[in-house]
Amino acid sequence: MFRLVFTLALTLLCAGLAAQEYRFVSAKNGKDVTLEKMAAKLQKYDFVFFGEWHGNAAIHQAENALLAALYARDPRLMVSFEMFERDVQGNLDAYLKGDIEEAEFLAAARPWPNYATDYRPLVEFAKEHKLVCVAANVPRYLAGKAARSGAGFEETLSEEERTFLALQVSAPPGAYRDNFLFTMQANGMHGDADNADLYEHLYYAQCVKDDTMAESILQYRERWPKQRIIHFNGDFHSREFLGTVERVKARQPKLKIAVISPLSVDEKLPASPEKIATYFVVIAAADEE
Repeated sequence: MFRLVFTLALTLLCAGLAAQEYRFVSAKNGKDVTLEKMAAKLQKYDFVFFGEWHGNAAIHQAENALLAALYARDPRLMVSFEMFERDVQGNLDAYLKGDIEEAEFLAAARPWPNYATDYRPLVEFAKEHKLVCVAANVPRYLAGKAARSGAGFEETLSEEERTFLALQVSAPPGAYRDNFLFTMQANGMHGDADNADLYEHLYYAQCVKDDTMAESILQYRERWPKQRIIHFNGDFHSREFLGTVERVKARQPKLKIAVISPLSVDEKLPASPEKIATYFVVIAAADEE
C-alpha cells in the first residue's frame, strides 16, 4: 500500500514540474511537502546532508531555496561543502569576511567549473548573512594519491599534508563498498589486468573523502555546538545514510541527521524510501553526478 501511495504522489507531482523545477517529497509518507514545512521539520536535526547531482540546475535551485528557508527559521546555521578543500579554508574565510576580493579568492580556492552558476549563490548568501562555511573535503591531489596507491599512502605525505586529511581513515566492507564497486562497474570502470587492486584503491580514496568531510564537519560542530550544519555533497556521499553520514554517526552516534536525495520522476522508486533519505528532491530528469 505504501509503495502505491508513494507512486501516486510522485505521479501527481509530474504535472507541476514543468512550471516548477523541483518538489520535495517526504520519504516517510510519500507525500509532497512545501519548502517552508520541510524547513520547519528540519529544525529537529543537527545536520542536514543535501545530496546532489552536480550538473543539475534544478537541484541547485532547490539548494539555494532550502538554505534561505533554514536561515529564515533559525540563523544559527553553518554551511559545509564537498566542493571546497581543507587547504583553502583560510581563503574561504578571508573572502567571507571581506578581507580579499572575489577574484583573489577564486584564484586560490580551486572552484569547480560550475561554481559561478551553481555554488556561488550559496557562498554569496553565506557572506551576506555572515555564516561560517566549511571547506570540508580532502585536497583532490591527495585523493588522487590515495587512488593510485591505496591504504598506506599517508606514509608518503609531509606533516602539513597529513593535516589536510582525517586522522582516522578506514575502508570497511559493507553496503557502501558494495554500492561503490557496483557503480564503478556500471560506469564501465572494469580495471585492467596489470592493476588488480584498482577498485580497492579507488574505494580507499572515496573513504578518505568521506572520513575527511566527516571530521571537518564535526570539528566545526565542536566549536559551535548550537549551530545547525547543512552540508552539500554528491548524492553518493550521503545516500542511504552511508558514506560521509555513516562516518559522522560513527564518531558522534547521538547526532540527529537528515538526508535529502535527488529523485527523477522517471526513475524507478526505491523499495524502502526511508532507508534512502529523509526527503527527496524530485526533478524532471536525472543528470549524471
